[in-house]
Amino acid sequence: MQLNILLFKIIKRLKKVTQKVLPLRTYLRPTGVLLLLPLNAIAESEKSEVIAHVIYPKYVTTLDISEELYQVCSEYWKPERSVITDYIVAEIPNGRLLTDNESSIAIITKDNKVVDNVSLSLHDGKVTPQENNSIFKQRMFSEPVYFKGTVFTMLSGGAGINNIGHWFLDVLPRLHLLQKSGLYDEVDWFLVPSMRYSYQTETLEILGIPREKIITGEEYPHITSDRLIASTAPRGNHSLVPKWLIDYTRNAFLPVVANDQQQVENAADPYLFISRRDSSIRNILNEEELQQVLGQYGFNTILSSKLSITDKIKLFSKAKIVLSPTGAGLISMLFCQPGTKLVEIFNEGFVIEPFFDIATKLNLDYEYIICKAQGKKATNAKQGQLDHLVVETEKVEQLLEQMIESDSPVNS
Repeated sequence: MQLNILLFKIIKRLKKVTQKVLPLRTYLRPTGVLLLLPLNAIAESEKSEVIAHVIYPKYVTTLDISEELYQVCSEYWKPERSVITDYIVAEIPNGRLLTDNESSIAIITKDNKVVDNVSLSLHDGKVTPQENNSIFKQRMFSEPVYFKGTVFTMLSGGAGINNIGHWFLDVLPRLHLLQKSGLYDEVDWFLVPSMRYSYQTETLEILGIPREKIITGEEYPHITSDRLIASTAPRGNHSLVPKWLIDYTRNAFLPVVANDQQQVENAADPYLFISRRDSSIRNILNEEELQQVLGQYGFNTILSSKLSITDKIKLFSKAKIVLSPTGAGLISMLFCQPGTKLVEIFNEGFVIEPFFDIATKLNLDYEYIICKAQGKKATNAKQGQLDHLVVETEKVEQLLEQMIESDSPVNS
């Protein structure tokens, strides 16, 4: 498996290098950027027949956390405290889409312009202006595959292709924007990053999207259609999570278990420890020692990746306390009830905000523990997300004891 992954990465890297060097079908390279913002959407879109539906104009998303927590965030990934995003759904007649499924998603008009606001350009994991989109440096282009009818793209770039956290934050919420536009029933094809993982197939099935209408960016990185529909990224150009995204996710998935209360009661464990031992990065090196401590308080260890989406919803919606190292497995916190206690464990070189941002907006009782680096402290996200952790179990015990004293007992 590791050999296959390495081979895939080598081929992908060679392809990217080749595309920048060898010229082929260069007429498919865009010639500029079409601005698409509320103030000029009508004027600009009329020129290219693009139709812009403004969903949430000037939407304000805030990071409502303590100054203490803000200050411990890693300096290389310091989040904004407040951002404003114009959420748009755009219809592009005879549109084209080209993606590398990583740093570039170019939505292109029939006039060969990249559409701003609904396209994506990433550099070192952060959004950059469309003028910097890597497609403008590309020299080799494959022929686009034609799809008859209307295609709605849910591509997100970054880790949306293989990370459940990004799947819930950057991919699925686009469906809400589509629904708000009134165009949902007109879609013939839903273009998603991948269908390799069970959580991808399960969530789309729960949301009622027929398998025969789904195509993937992995299989079709360059397409054209009679009409292409694209949306603003759910988190805009930043990483803060808007409240509408949280509300949509809970409303879409919690009803799955709402009519199965008896089964939920039987399946749920109120005190959950989310293990990362099935991952190759950010493992807790002294996990056995930590589990012994947690066992005294009645915690159950789970491997989130081994559970179905329905089981995750059941477990987290009934949990009283969730303790976990930061990582994609925590995304199921979206299904926790207000007041649930959440303890997030960080390496001091990798303290990032998405989960405590969500915790605040869900009114969870959030706590965190920061572990000392095992060597040189990471100074960038690439290194930080790899480093393993050693948890000071005394800190965990102290925190759990405080929970008992604060009238929120761990053992009832």
